[in-house]
Amino acid sequence: MFVGSINKDLRAIVSEVTRSWDVEDIYIGCSGNFTIERILKNRGFNLYGNDVSLYSCTIGSYLAGEDMRVEIKHDDWKWLEPYMKAGIPRIATLLLCTTMLDGLHRDEPFFVRRRKAYRDQWERLHDETCAKVAKALDGLKLKKFFAGDVVEWASQAPNNAGFISFPPTYKGGYERLYRAFEMVFDWDEPKYEIFDRDRLAYMVERVKEKKHWMMARDEPIPGLEGYEVGRVQTSLRSKPVIVYASKAKPKITMPHQRTEIVKLPRMGEHDEITENSTIAVKKISQGQMNTLRSLYLNHGIAPASASINLAVIIDGKLIGAIGLSKSNHSMGDAYIMSDFVIRPLQYKRASKLVLAVAVSKEIKRLMEQTFNVKVDEIATTAFTDKPASMKYRGLFEVHSRKENPPRVNYIGKAGRWSMKEGLLWWVRNHSKYKR
Repeated sequence: MFVGSINKDLRAIVSEVTRSWDVEDIYIGCSGNFTIERILKNRGFNLYGNDVSLYSCTIGSYLAGEDMRVEIKHDDWKWLEPYMKAGIPRIATLLLCTTMLDGLHRDEPFFVRRRKAYRDQWERLHDETCAKVAKALDGLKLKKFFAGDVVEWASQAPNNAGFISFPPTYKGGYERLYRAFEMVFDWDEPKYEIFDRDRLAYMVERVKEKKHWMMARDEPIPGLEGYEVGRVQTSLRSKPVIVYASKAKPKITMPHQRTEIVKLPRMGEHDEITENSTIAVKKISQGQMNTLRSLYLNHGIAPASASINLAVIIDGKLIGAIGLSKSNHSMGDAYIMSDFVIRPLQYKRASKLVLAVAVSKEIKRLMEQTFNVKVDEIATTAFTDKPASMKYRGLFEVHSRKENPPRVNYIGKAGRWSMKEGLLWWVRNHSKYKR
């Protein structure tokens, strides 16, 4: 769950940009998981860290050789007290809690089971996490750690120093992330103002006063036009991170989508589907799915990898494809990552036939064998600003509606019928709708 880390491409840019910095001191704003400090630890710089979250402040105080007060205030979580010894044990406990306490306010089975699993396996998990934390922080020291407002930190930093900060993107992001921590732990929380555009603008002016500086965000930073030195995008679904610096050679890293040839004959606009047609699915690779998505799926829908990729075949010819994964949400037991039909076809509602396959008994068995869980419900999402999507009517029920972007979440019964029964249902109810 913890989001204070940066990806490997951005880490490489940080390492390269700072190699030419002729300063003794580097101040880091919003230290997060202390990835930047770990990159710079053996480079001869004096490092100064900063953050406001309990997790990061615990690490920062430890690396600066200081102690801080952290107590368990919720009776249900008093069992954590033996694992709150200052230093590595406390850091490991809080790190585990970033996942264990996620969804603390929710009582859906997924969150309940996860909290119980952590409690049942806590001794082993804590020992393993202590070892990982000790290895990650080995050799890293801070001259000082400031628990407080990053804008104030940027103002305090000397102008002859270096300054690096990847500030929060979303207003109130820390507050949403650590709401559960506030219920369980009591500590001397630092004071800071909510980070918004006005605070960012003031911070930019202070940062630009430093001898060397570097900032990054997943949206343009006003006031830094002309200072862009890098752009990092790790996947086709992620937002690109824009990197700014006082001086550096431009760099760009972009995702590459692997594609493979799909050696299957395609159904055409003159091919008919009848009650006597045969229906089957064939596993295909992610590269083959990427090829089909690029050809037939709306280009505005960001690609996603699935655990199971299936070609849907009618009378020996490809008609569409389905991508399936185990659900990571409280919605359903499995999730349809993508479903689509090839074009051109003579049928307006061919997409319903692909969905009829997705809720079949054969696909249910395949998912249960692959995911090693019982699959009773299968979920999916339609990205639309309309109240509902006609494509899912009769097969799925509306579960919820969301905004930004507008979308409708659906739930359907897995194992509703055999694939042949689904074919017959579609032929009798939807094959008459032709183009």
